[in-house]
Formats: sequence, structure tokens, C-alpha cells
Amino acid sequence: MQRIEIRVKKTIYEQHVRNSDGQTRIVLGGPGMTDLESKIYRAIANANGIKGSEIAAELGVEKRIVNSALANSSALKAVVRQESDFKWYLINSQRTGGKKTAGATPPRPDEDLRKLCNYYLNCLSLESSSSVSQFLTSRFSLQYAVLSGLGVDSDSDQTVLNLLSKISSNRDSKAYLGYPVRIYTVYGKGGTAYQKIAPIFLFPVEYTGGNVEISWLPSINMEVLKGYCENNSDSLSVELVNLETELGMNTPDADIEVDELVLRLKEIRQWDWSENIDPYNIPCAAKLEDLPNGIYNRPIIIEAAREKYTQGLEAELMTLANMPEENYRGTALYSWVKGIAATVQSNDMQPLLEVLPLNSEQAQSVETALRSELTIVTGPPGTGKSQVVTDLLVNIAWNGKSALFSSKNNKAVDVVDARVNGLCKRPVLLRIGNNQYASRLAEIVEGLLNARPTATDKSDTEFYSREYDAKIAEANKLRNDKNSIVAARNALNELEQKYCLVRELTDRCFDSIIPVDVSRVEQAASAFATAHHKTRKEGQNFFVKLFWSSIKSKRIAACEKAADYYNSYAVRYKLALANTDLSEVEVKKLAADAVAFDKALAIATDYKVTLGKFRSYESLEDIDKKLAYNKSALAGIAYKLWDKWLTSQAVSFSANERQEMSNFVAAMKLAGDVDLSSNPELKKQFSKMSKQMTKYLQCWAVTSLSAKSRVPFEAGVFDYVIIDEASQCDIASILPLLYRAKRAVIIGDPKQLSHISQLSRQQDLALLQKYHIQPAWSYSTNSLYALAAGKVSVEDIVQLKDHFRSCADIIEFSNEVFYDGSLRTATKYAGLKTPTGEKPGIRWINETGRIVRPSNGSAYNDEEVAAVVKELSRLVKAGYEGSIGVTTPFRLQAEKIKSSLENNDPNLHNELLRNHEFIADTVHKFQGDERDLMIFSVVVAKGAPASTLGFLNSTGNLFNVAITRARAVLVVIGDYRYCTDCSVSYLRKFADYYDKLTAGERKMQKSTSMPDSREYPCVANPEHVSDWEKNLYTALYDAGIQTIPQYPVDKYKLDLVVILNNGRKLDIEVDGTMYHRNWNGELCYRDQLRNQRLFELGWDVKRFWVYQIRDDMPWCIQQIKDWSKVQRE
Repeated sequence: MQRIEIRVKKTIYEQHVRNSDGQTRIVLGGPGMTDLESKIYRAIANANGIKGSEIAAELGVEKRIVNSALANSSALKAVVRQESDFKWYLINSQRTGGKKTAGATPPRPDEDLRKLCNYYLNCLSLESSSSVSQFLTSRFSLQYAVLSGLGVDSDSDQTVLNLLSKISSNRDSKAYLGYPVRIYTVYGKGGTAYQKIAPIFLFPVEYTGGNVEISWLPSINMEVLKGYCENNSDSLSVELVNLETELGMNTPDADIEVDELVLRLKEIRQWDWSENIDPYNIPCAAKLEDLPNGIYNRPIIIEAAREKYTQGLEAELMTLANMPEENYRGTALYSWVKGIAATVQSNDMQPLLEVLPLNSEQAQSVETALRSELTIVTGPPGTGKSQVVTDLLVNIAWNGKSALFSSKNNKAVDVVDARVNGLCKRPVLLRIGNNQYASRLAEIVEGLLNARPTATDKSDTEFYSREYDAKIAEANKLRNDKNSIVAARNALNELEQKYCLVRELTDRCFDSIIPVDVSRVEQAASAFATAHHKTRKEGQNFFVKLFWSSIKSKRIAACEKAADYYNSYAVRYKLALANTDLSEVEVKKLAADAVAFDKALAIATDYKVTLGKFRSYESLEDIDKKLAYNKSALAGIAYKLWDKWLTSQAVSFSANERQEMSNFVAAMKLAGDVDLSSNPELKKQFSKMSKQMTKYLQCWAVTSLSAKSRVPFEAGVFDYVIIDEASQCDIASILPLLYRAKRAVIIGDPKQLSHISQLSRQQDLALLQKYHIQPAWSYSTNSLYALAAGKVSVEDIVQLKDHFRSCADIIEFSNEVFYDGSLRTATKYAGLKTPTGEKPGIRWINETGRIVRPSNGSAYNDEEVAAVVKELSRLVKAGYEGSIGVTTPFRLQAEKIKSSLENNDPNLHNELLRNHEFIADTVHKFQGDERDLMIFSVVVAKGAPASTLGFLNSTGNLFNVAITRARAVLVVIGDYRYCTDCSVSYLRKFADYYDKLTAGERKMQKSTSMPDSREYPCVANPEHVSDWEKNLYTALYDAGIQTIPQYPVDKYKLDLVVILNNGRKLDIEVDGTMYHRNWNGELCYRDQLRNQRLFELGWDVKRFWVYQIRDDMPWCIQQIKDWSKVQRE
């Protein structure tokens, strides 16, 4: 028989159990505890912190049973507590680590950072509508649906699925799974009472094509907090951060289970809990409408307006606001906050590895970013920003550094992920995100597990490294050779300008010039003048006159000899002849003319010798062709080098890590493509594996609002942070990313859509003054790009200039109006998809419609809606195969176009969606996207309200974005005549631009037949034709070589072309427009772009300078004859 006595000491309970043999054993437990509760107590007492799931595993029972006991047992509540790490401790035990030293004074927060973060927190609170609630009852359809459990799938109640379907079709709404829920009363203006429902925790839900995805990262609903604290922005922000901290939601490594989260909340907040909160036992009896106010154990799907910011940002800003200066010194954020000028670091980087070929500005962007603390890259539309980012991330890893890439745009992050990791089998970038990336992570893990670097991999790396260095050296030599030729050309240009001043003296004899004759003409003339003077008795001295009769004949003979010597030059250079009969005045003039001529001869000789040397130089076109081949070969070698270098990098794992990785891969293969929320254990593995893989992958990618709890919140944990689409980014959301990095690379385009804030200017100004913040940091008016650009000089901003997306007619308007003519069109026309029988370019469908502006804002034009649908129908019926988009500045117009298609012609709509990647939306939805053919609906027409025109005038960037989405064809639908005289300046300019385009098109007569006259024929653009082109055309015709002037190829008009019967084609270029102007890098590069494009299309190119055409025409003609002979053989 056992006798049990209970002792109580410091609230720790011991059961002294005496066995029948008289021995006593001590068992931890407590009065009134069940056997399970005693076991739970012992598990907690024996561990220095233990989670409910770990207790369940130790005891061999379900976790929900353990959690229920911990939540409901008064005996356990008296002796155990749960901390924010979700571990359980005895009440009087001390948690290991983290204990502050008594009396220690914590460092003071950095004042500059504190004010800045508090300013942004206040802005976010004023702007954000982060409160989610709906009316409990409604005369119409409810905007929430009750769930039977914590989960949604295709078998869920139809009411739930219908609500999800409705929400997913509304771009301004989003769905949440909410649990538990609070029912409360609100009062209208007339005092009428209404009941509302608001979940406490919110979990985002995505519903696409019948598939439901729930992100189990919780957020706290601010609407609930309003019921328990002062309803002002400061109090709510503080309460939110405090509560998240107490719940462990601000801990990056927290692995939070929903059941523990809600039970923990119930313990730390004495709210109006009306039901036992147990996610495993959801009641299904009473309807929510029948329940009184309180918090209930019910999960729901609820509709909410889309919010711009996550509460994770606010939590991180709050942490930064309390950070001492020394804790973030050395980060990019520190330099920005303190206004420290960006510096260029010593260049200890390896030579640039161009895995993807880069043009000059792209290469400059990467090289500058690698060695600078702050780099700004301006990337206008279609200029290859993703190519820059890809090569930058590759080179960061290549140099043993780390980087975090981020953008507000999910698609931009996905594109970079695909491009960087698509280069080789072994990944280098980890895409951080929701559960949908679990399968991809499994592939990465499996690849790392199977990686087996060999000696061959290392030797291959060394081989390709040598090959790459050799190609780099070859490219440098070619560029140096080209620079030498350009320098020689510019030197020749200067000489020719000097020669022009004396050309009339030597032009008649230019071909006869002998360099050694310089100064001899003057000497011969001088000698003749002296001899001639001696033949005149007058002017001689006494003794000469005395013996004149005996010396006269000798002197005349000497004069005749001097005249003959001088005349040998005079005949050659077509000068006045000398003879003894000339008068003294005539001789003096002859001598003076000889002096002037000799000076001219020196200049002409120098010019002729330099011109002759030019014949021996390799042509720039041949060098450009070699550079093009070199660039292609270099990229191929760089790709192989990168692949082999990655493969040869050894990765070592501990036995435990390897086992965990193998288990994760196997589990993912078994699970297939499923939502991890239905498999908590696998979700936990995914979260842990994501963190573990960051040790082996140097580059990460994440959307700017998804970094919290996914990316370590540590100062300077990355060497670089790269922010894309920075002109769309607000400053506040990027501060935590700048804190995580040492250097920053900011990429954006100030001429595209900018950050849009709902905060009023008055509110912002008041907050700026309240916190003493400089206007450059303004939340409502300044984008991240604008702030960053203000921190460097204009010279330090790298602008990408080569445009690869659109045909020239489309991009040239934006180039002229928005980019000051700085862009170069490098689009490959062969890849453009145009409707059958149409050329790339712009087409305007004139539609005289009527604008309607409803009282609630926006605008629409029904006539244009019909015209858009008609054009879409025409394109589809004509068999057009390209992608199609429709955009407009006005939301209502976009909705009417979609509605017209869906309701009036669903077959057309389905065809567009299925085969043409169709989107019809406002311009904002097209930022960063593109289509082969874009339709732009203008909407505004006669009678447009002043407010509408004012909106358009203030949003020129919208138009820039709209038209630059089109690759091949831009179709404008609107009232053309109205636009030509519209008060919206860019619409008026665009109508004028279109008029000039169509006028030029009407003139353009592309002919493949040879002109039949030696007279230069009429062309569409005579203002672009120089006299030197005409001279060369006539000279070639006289030499039996017929050419076609101003021949159109892609966006170019070739000066003269020769097309042989065998199909070989030669472009003959004359630098008439550059006559008497120095060539510079920009001109050379534009010429190189044109040459490379023609090479791709099978053309040969020869360029002649004006000097060669004017002063060496026979040689020029011979070059064309030699080319024709070779091509015919």
C-alpha cells in the first residue's frame, strides 16, 4: 500500500511516494493534477524551456491534448508560464540567456534614426487601412463565410468557395482566413447600432483556378486592437509592436503554430473571450448572427480592401527606431541617415564576368556597383535592367560576396530568380517567399546534396579562365586599335580644316604633291629673285657697274638657270613661270606668291601624307565585326567558366544536416505540389530548410514587403542590397533592407510610374515638421530613387541607353519627349510579331467619341470601348499570333472594355486569354510588363472636364509607360483631331509626332530596282542627304556601279547600297553629317550598333570619310569594285 504526502515549497510541488519496501522516491507534480498534467509538469520541470509540440512528442500524445491541458488546467497555470519563444517554463525558473545586468543603462537610440522611423511609422498609420472587418449581417451577400476548420480546399462549403471566387475576381479586394473572431457593436451617425465581425489573426489567402493557398504567417488585425486601446495612430502602433513582441512574432527564427499563438494570446490579454479557444474543436452549432458580442472560436474567410503595407514593416521600423548608433554603423542605412557621401572603394574585384553580354553602359553599371558604396542606375523601358541585375549577382558571387535582391514587384523577383539560376544547374540565388517555393527549394537542396566536384571540374575552370582572359585581351586590343583609328581620323579632320583655308592654292595640283618639295618652292623663287636682281645694272655698286659689260652675260645665264630650276616646280604645281624679262615688281610678286604657296604646300603635304596612311588602316567596320564575334565568343566562354566554377565549389555538410536535407527532399517528392498548410510538419521543415540554405547560396531574392521573418534582421548581413523598380518604391519599406546591407545599388526610372501615397501633402508636411525631417525623405512626394539620386552627383548616375524592346517609331517619341534623345534603338526587328501585312510602328484609329465622367470620379468613352473590341476581333479573325494588351489612363474605361468582352463576346475574350496573354487594365497594372501589340484608349475628347485634363497633365509618366509597353505595334484609339489641339501637352505632341511619321511613310518609296540615271534620284528625306553622298553616287554610276540611295533596313536608312544578283549586299556609308566634327565615343558606339545589326542581317558595310571621297575618289571606287569581285567569286 502506497502512502502519499504532499509538500509545498516556493510553489514547486513534489510528491514523496513511499513504496512498500519503505524507500521514498520524489515525483514532481501538484495537488489536484491528473496523471497527464503531472507528466506535463515533469516534462517542463526537466527542461529549460520546452514547446507544447515537444512535450506531446515526449509523452506520445497529440499536441492538441497537451495544449488544451496547458490552456485550461488551473493546477498547471499556477506553476508554469509560457514565454514569447512559445516555450514553457516553471514560474520561478529563470530562462537561460538574455538576462540583463542589474543597474546597466542601455545605450540610447540614435536620434536621427529614431526621428526618421517614427516619422514613417506615423505616415503608415495615417495612410494604411490595416483594419479588416465586415458587418455581421447584411441584406445582401455577406462579405465573410464561416469555416468548419482551419483550412480551405476544393471540398469546402460552396459558400466559402463562391466568396473566394468573387474576391479573386476583384483586383481591389483580397481574402484572409481569420481566427478567432470578435463580434462587437458600432453605432452609425443616427445612433443606430450595428454588429460587426473582425478576426484577431489574419492569414492571407490566394485563390487561383480552383487552387487555394494560405500563407500561415500571421498578422494582427488592427481593427481588434482599436477595441482595447486608445484609437489613435501612435497608440495603435505601439500596442501592435508590443503585442507582436510578446507573441514572438518579431523573432526571425520563430516557428509559430496557430494553436500556440491563439492560446498564448488568451493568456496574455484579458479580452472578452466568450468561448474556449481550441483550433482542434471548432463548434458548429450556433450561427454567428445569433451570438452576442465577444471573441469566439470560429475561423472565417473574410473579404478586405487591399492594403499597401504589411505590419511587418512597422515592426522593423519600430526596432530601428530604438537602435543605438553603434548597432547600425557600417550599413548602407547609416550612410544614408547620416548624409555620408558615397565613395568608391579600391578595386579589388576580379575582371568582369559577362555571362550575359553587356553593352558599354550595362558593363559600367555592374563595375560601378561592385566597387561603390552607392550606385544609381537609370533604366528606361526596355534597356536590359534584368540583364544588368543578372550579371551583377553573378559577379557578386564570383567575388565571394553576398547580395539581397528586392523589388516591390513579385514578377521582377521571379524573373531575376529564373535568369540567375537558369544559367547553370547549380543555383546561386535563393528565392525567399511563401510555400509555393517549397518545391523549388527541394530541387536546390537535392542539387547541393548531389554535387560532387571533381579534379576535371577544377582543371576545366582553370582552362576556361585562361581562355576568358585571352578573349578579354583580344577585345582590349581591338578597342585600342579602334580608338587609334578614331584618333587618327580626328587628327585628319583637324588637318583638313587647316587645308581648307589654303585649298585654293593647292587644289589644282593636289595629286602632284611630292612631300620633299616643301620649302623648295620658296627657296627656288628666292634664288631666282636674287639672280634676276643681279641682271639689272641699276641698283648695283660702283665696281659692278664699272665691269658690267664683261659680267652681264654671266649674270643673265645664272638668272636663266635659276628660272629653269624654279619653273620645274612651277610647272608641277601650276604656278606662274619665271623668265629674265619679268619686271622687278613681277619678280617680287612671284617670290611672295611662292612664299604663300610653300606654306600652303606644307599643310597640303601633311594632309596628303596622313590621308595616304589612312588607306593602310583597318576599317572600323571590320573591327566592329571582330568585336561582335569576340563579344559572342566571350559570352560563351564566360557561361562555361561560370558553370565550371560553380560546379567546382566544394560544399560540406554535417551528417545531421545531410540527413535533414535528404528527409526534406524525400518528403517533398512524396507530398508533390500541395499546399504546405495542410502538412504542418512539412511546412516546419520548409521554414527550417530555407534558413539553412542561406549558408550555401550567396544571393537571395525577396519582395520588399516579405523580408520580415524571412531575411535575418542583422546589420550588414549582406555586402550588397539591390533594389529594382526604385522609382515605385516608397522610402519607408526599404530602410530595413538598407540596414541589412553594407552597400546599395538602386535601379529605377524617374520617367516611369512613381511611388503613390494616399497620405495628403498637408498631413505629410505636418509630420515632416513634427519630426524635423528634411523634405528629401518625404513619404508622400519622394520615391526611393529620387532620394538615392540626390545623394550622388549627376555624373555618378549610370544611364542605360540601348533600347531593345520596341520598334524605333514607338520608342522615338518617348526618347525625344521624356529622355532628351539619349536612347539608342537596338531592337532586333526580326523578332517583332506584327499582324499579317503590317509593318512595325504606330497606327491611329480615329474615333470621335463622347467622354463621360461620373460623379464618383474616373471617366469612360463608350465609342472607344466599341472601337477597341472591334479592333481586337479583327486581329483575332486575321490570325494574329502575338500577345495583346489594352490600356488606358482611366479605371472605368478599363472595366468597361473588360465587361464588354466578357458579356458581349465571351468567345473572343476566351480566345484572347488563351492564346494572346491578354490583359486590359489601367496603365499602373502594366508597369514592368510588355506585349507584342498594345492598344491605347485615349478616352478624352471634346467636352472633357477641366479636372480630367488636369489629371492627365499631371501624369505624363503614365503615357510614357503606356506606349512603351508595345514591342511591335501600338494602336491608338481616340479623337485624333481633338488630340492635335488638346491642352494635354504630351497628347498634342504625340499627335504631331504621328502626323510626321505618316507623312514620312507616304513619301517613302522603298525600291529594289536600280535608278537609271547618273543624277541622284528623289528620296523621301532629302534633308538628310549630303552633297558628298550625291557625288559618290554619281562617281560610282560613271564607274559602272549602280547603287540605291536611302535604302530602309529596320530603323535605318542606308546611304547607298549595292545588291548583287547572288544576294550579297553592301551598305556604303558616307560621314557627311560628321564632316568637320570630331568623332566621340557616343558617335562611334551608335555607328557600331548599326554595323552589328546589319552584320546580323547579312550585310557588309564600308564607310568612307568625306576627305576620301573628295581627295581620293579613285581609291574609294576601287574599294567597291574589289568587294564586288570577291563577292561574285
